[in-house]
Amino acid sequence: MSCSDNIQFLRKRKGLTQEQFAEALGVTRQSVSKWESGQSYPEMEKLLQMCDLFGCDLETLVRGSADAAASENDADYEPFMNAFSRAIAGGVALVLLGVTLLVALSMPVGEGIMTMVFLAFLTVAVLLFVLYGIRMESFRREHPRVGALYSAAECRRANSVFAARLCVGLGAILLGVIACVGLAKLGAAAWGSAVSEYAAGTAVLVGATIGAPLIVYAGLQKSKYDIAAYNRENKPHAGGEPLSDRICGVIMLSATAIFLALGFIWNLWHPAWAVFPIGGILCAIVSTLVDKGEPQKQEHGDNE
Repeated sequence: MSCSDNIQFLRKRKGLTQEQFAEALGVTRQSVSKWESGQSYPEMEKLLQMCDLFGCDLETLVRGSADAAASENDADYEPFMNAFSRAIAGGVALVLLGVTLLVALSMPVGEGIMTMVFLAFLTVAVLLFVLYGIRMESFRREHPRVGALYSAAECRRANSVFAARLCVGLGAILLGVIACVGLAKLGAAAWGSAVSEYAAGTAVLVGATIGAPLIVYAGLQKSKYDIAAYNRENKPHAGGEPLSDRICGVIMLSATAIFLALGFIWNLWHPAWAVFPIGGILCAIVSTLVDKGEPQKQEHGDNE
C-alpha cells in the first residue's frame, strides 16, 4: 500500500471523516483530500502526528501496509474479550456467592464472621470490575476499529450457544425459585417457619449464584461477535462522555456510600439493600431525560 492508501485506510478505520481528521492535525480538509489522492505528500511533522493519532509507526505509515498491520492488531480482540467476559462474570459470581454464604452460614458460623467473608468477596469483585474496566478503556483506545473477524456461520453458532447458555442460566434461577417456594411452604411443618424461611432464602440465592453469572457471561460473549456495534461505540463524537453516564456514576457511588454507612454504623444491612434498586431506577430516569434532551449530533459522511 502507498502512503496515501495507508492514510485513507487508517482514517476510515478510526472512524474519522476528512473534516475531523483535518481538525485533529490542524490542516484543511482539502489538504487531507490531496494526501489521500496522492496529489501531495504530508510534511514530516504531520506524519508524526498521524503516527500518534493512529497508534502506528512511521515505517508502516509511509512504506508499509496498514491493512496487514491492522489484521495482526485485530488478533488481540478475541483473547481480550474472552478474558473480559470471564472477569466480569466472575465478579458477579463472587458478589452473589458472598451474599449466599452470608445468608446460609450466618446462623451456624456467626453473622460477624460471614459479614467479613462477604466483604472480602465483594472487595475482590470490585477490584475485578475496576481492573477490567480500565483495561477495556485502554483496549478501546488502542483498538478503536476492528475488522470483520467472524464469518456468518460463526455468528450463527454464537447465537445458538448464547441461547443455550441463557436457557441454562434462567433454568437455574427458576429452579431456585421453585425450591424456595417448596421449602417455604412444605418445610414449615417439618422444621418450623424460621428454619424453612432460612432454607428457602438460601435456595433462591444458590439458583441466582449459578444462573446470573452464566447469563452475564452469555451476553458478553454474544456481544463480542457484534463487531459493528463495537466500532460504533468507539466512533469519536464531539461531546465526550455522555452527561447521563457521569450523573449515573455519581448516583451509584452515592448509593454504595449510603449502603456501607447504614450497614457499618447502624447495622442496617438488610434494609440498606434498597438503595441499589432505587439508584438503578434513578439512573434509568436520568438516562431517559438527559439523553432525550441532548441535541443529536449530525454525522457527516466522508468527503472523498
